[in-house]
Amino acid sequence: MKSTPLLILTAIAAAVTLVGTACGRSETAPPAAAETVTNHGAVTVKWEKDFPAAIKRAQSEGKPVLVNFYADWCVWCKRLESTTLRDAKVAALLSDRVVPVNLDVEGDGRELSNQYRVDGLPTVLVLDSSGREIGRIPGYMPPTGFLEKVEGILQQS
Repeated sequence: MKSTPLLILTAIAAAVTLVGTACGRSETAPPAAAETVTNHGAVTVKWEKDFPAAIKRAQSEGKPVLVNFYADWCVWCKRLESTTLRDAKVAALLSDRVVPVNLDVEGDGRELSNQYRVDGLPTVLVLDSSGREIGRIPGYMPPTGFLEKVEGILQQS
């Protein structure tokens, strides 16, 4: 009878551990660089980490900005990054037609996520070079659907 509280506490601790693991929580910090470069076959994508720098680059290159709002603990954000954003056709679009930006909503992207009313993750925004929203993709989307959605947004702008 006296072991029942200990058994209950052990079960609760195990459940909390499993839930944390299942949610994909990662305690690793994102790279401190202002930008990251990812190579997908023959396509190299230059991801900005600094939003004002991305806007300046977009203005100088005459391109819209694609902002990927994510969090390190977000399982669907990780899936978007590991599948959709690494797809060769998506990488080509990101490299050629937009200025891509990765913003962590729990870090440097917190203020902008509030400004653009990002209420779920992942959320991808397409902005004109002045920062005005021209399209939004909430949630995970596989490569083909993502590509079609972004191309549709770019054609309308």
